[in-house]
Amino acid sequence: MGWGQQALEQASFGVLWLKPDNSYYLNPYLCSILGLDESEAVGEEWLEAGPLASALLDVNSPLQLVDAKGQALWMQREAINKAELRVYFFHNCSDWVLIGNECRRLQGELANLAATSSVQGLINNDVMLQLLDGHISCSRRYLNPLSLLRIRYEFPNDMEAALVSHCIQRIAFFLKDQLRWADQIGMLDSQSFLVILPETDYQSAASLLKKFNDEPHLALFSSDDEKPLSFSIGLTEWRKGDVATKMLKNLQQDVDLTVV
Repeated sequence: MGWGQQALEQASFGVLWLKPDNSYYLNPYLCSILGLDESEAVGEEWLEAGPLASALLDVNSPLQLVDAKGQALWMQREAINKAELRVYFFHNCSDWVLIGNECRRLQGELANLAATSSVQGLINNDVMLQLLDGHISCSRRYLNPLSLLRIRYEFPNDMEAALVSHCIQRIAFFLKDQLRWADQIGMLDSQSFLVILPETDYQSAASLLKKFNDEPHLALFSSDDEKPLSFSIGLTEWRKGDVATKMLKNLQQDVDLTVV
């Protein structure tokens, strides 16, 4: 056995080769997927019209197979055709297909939701939570950094609802102007904003807090008739094992910065 075949014996992907004389070879990985024993891994007659050939040489890619346990899985197939040999490689891409199906399902659900809140251009709470779940799934799989920011504003109890709404609108414009295009801004409740910060670790997210002590934000507190009394900020970073509800809970436990 040459070093090339030794490598194929240890490979974590499937390999099938066919020779012009119709002899064939399947590596152990592919045999285990198909439930074939060692005697079937090498043969002198490959049945082009047989069910095994039909499954493995299907023109569709990815192609769907049923493994030895009866479970459906998806394989991405690559082919190398030479005069003396045809080689096929099979990579298990079931996870990618499942993720793609889940993304399409979520996109369908999002399409049926009202995407924005009553605050102009901001995402509503239901959609924000679904988006957060999607970002957490990506961080869980690829270990991408992810941070979450909550900004809550307090208003006088006797302030008219219309003035509160107008002030919230002004704050929304401030956030959209100051944050990155990739950051997703939504409403957690009628007085709290939730910001998803993709690809952002805690330290980088904390550097954004200085924007709230700069003049453009502090100017929101200068009007006598329509201004918040104070604001508080919660910040958290995704950690292994976190889900959306835990990240939101961590926002409440974080140290708040308050300016009166």
